[in-house]
Amino acid sequence: MSKRNRMKNVWKVVVPEETSTEPYMIKTSPVVLGCSSQCDIVINNPSVAESHVQFVLINDGKFLEIYNLAGEGSGGVSRTFLNGEPVDRSRLKADKDKFFTLKAGEVHLRIMYGASGSASSSAKKMAPRGREIFWFYNHDGVQYGPVNREALGKAVCDGTLLPIDDVWHSGIEKRIKAFEVPDLFDPKMDADDETTRLCPYCWHKYPIDELLYIARHPDLTGDPVLGSEEQSRFLPRDFMPVRRVVDMRGEICTDVACPRCHLRIPVPFLDTVPLFLSIIGTPGSGKSYYLASSTWMLRKMLPRYFGLTFEDVDNVTNQWLNAYEEALFFPVDDVDYHAIEKTQIEASELSRQVKINDITMLLPQPAIFTLLSRNSRVTSGSNSKVMSGNSSKVMSGNSSTVTSGNTSIPWNNSGGEKSEPDEPFSRRTLAVYDNAGEHFQTGQDVIQRPGTLHMLHAHGFLFLFDPTSDPRFTGRINENVRDKIVRTNFQQQKILIETIDRIRKYTGLTVMERFEKPIVVGLSKVDLLSDYFSSKGVKLKGTPLKWLKKGESAALDIEKVRAFSLHIRALFQDLAPEYVNTVESFAQEVIYLPVSAIGHQPDNRGVAIKNVNPIWVEVPFLYILSQLGHIQAA
Repeated sequence: MSKRNRMKNVWKVVVPEETSTEPYMIKTSPVVLGCSSQCDIVINNPSVAESHVQFVLINDGKFLEIYNLAGEGSGGVSRTFLNGEPVDRSRLKADKDKFFTLKAGEVHLRIMYGASGSASSSAKKMAPRGREIFWFYNHDGVQYGPVNREALGKAVCDGTLLPIDDVWHSGIEKRIKAFEVPDLFDPKMDADDETTRLCPYCWHKYPIDELLYIARHPDLTGDPVLGSEEQSRFLPRDFMPVRRVVDMRGEICTDVACPRCHLRIPVPFLDTVPLFLSIIGTPGSGKSYYLASSTWMLRKMLPRYFGLTFEDVDNVTNQWLNAYEEALFFPVDDVDYHAIEKTQIEASELSRQVKINDITMLLPQPAIFTLLSRNSRVTSGSNSKVMSGNSSKVMSGNSSTVTSGNTSIPWNNSGGEKSEPDEPFSRRTLAVYDNAGEHFQTGQDVIQRPGTLHMLHAHGFLFLFDPTSDPRFTGRINENVRDKIVRTNFQQQKILIETIDRIRKYTGLTVMERFEKPIVVGLSKVDLLSDYFSSKGVKLKGTPLKWLKKGESAALDIEKVRAFSLHIRALFQDLAPEYVNTVESFAQEVIYLPVSAIGHQPDNRGVAIKNVNPIWVEVPFLYILSQLGHIQAA
């Protein structure tokens, strides 16, 4: 894994002894200061926000940028001061002969340039080395331990230790979550493991022979996890001669459920190694519209140009998304306007309430699709990692062959035996998570709402940036709609930082390592910026494709995607440079893309159905699929 670049020039933050034990050497960036245990610099003071200040090294550390993440306190007074003056953003120039004073809440700090590297590079202390550490953990209300690290890892594999369980040992003062233990959870699924499966809702990894069946007889209701109205779940004992499962009333059962959360799992999900994608954005950024438009476009684009069948995993799982698509693209005759409700944490379509060990939880309900292809291998030519920005690079080389499917089916509903397809199909299931923006607000990462744990396994991320929520973008919005849009000022940097913190926690990624999965920054509602892009000679029309065989198959035009990425990045660098610095300091692979779910500005009546014209909504998905080797890029 690539290490994060160390800067030649070092800055030091001196923290009062009563709130921390030692100075902090800023050698990499970004670095976040706050009272949360997940911050790089932890300040134990109630006046300090969970994420209070961000430090970013510029020009190899010759400058240090400071961003106020805490906003204003009561009475509109800033909670952050630099040299006695309120600060939202400031750049310090390296000078060995002076120091700067920073006040975060009621805590006074000193910032110096060119300090020696004798101090620790992190305010957090790891357990002492040289002796074996014995751990304790709580799972389902039962305490286990002491166990060594090897046994702790085995508990993860057995499903008796989950990312949200508490763990501790004698070397730390307070309990932490299991996902905070470095390298404990492997973010990759073993494609060759035919004995276990992963639940897409509660993330419990379970042996396939523990899979529950859902009773069909109407009298067999009542479930201790889902409630009295749900059909009961049971571990099968009796089979018909053809190995079909029957319930206690003799009815044939075909639906199956997770042994922990008892939620129904689509059978095709069990047949393949799934892909997980995550859509993240602030409240009101248009994620629900985007997901509906993008999946509608993918249903048409993937079969026509890439030879992939893109379908709902079954007729039940995606009903909520089908309703969104129908509202936008299959309206009834007398409906001219429609509005899709924004993603709420407790939306019934996007989450299910369960009760596990007397804890009531809201579990996410992703949209799940099947991807089928007759090509078991994809030749990806110049299918390269594309990055933009100061730390970006283009990696290309000889043509490569990527196996993109598990052609054997390790489980089927006819009794658990292997079966081989008649033709060499490449099979995948794709689970897409439409995260409520509130999921990533401070204080929402709790056991009762484990909605973002899918990031532990996600293969790609899409951050939707809403230009109408950042006043700095107002001057770029088309003049004819500038006074009509509903503006909501929201510091989207906070959502990004919170997301990065969680990814690091869930995956065990250290602050010195870069994230290697594809990340797309989508500039949403880009139709509002069409005049600006036109003035730059940029035309936002048509999917970027290159025909391989005219009229038969195509590839994603990666050069065109890269060109657009540079235009979008330039706009971010001009108006919101801290966003670029943060995401590029974290990720090895970043691309910036313009998207618009509906192609026009809705009014108070909702979306004008006849004017729905999505712009590039399918491209982020196509880009991520190309980087994973599932479609061609040229």
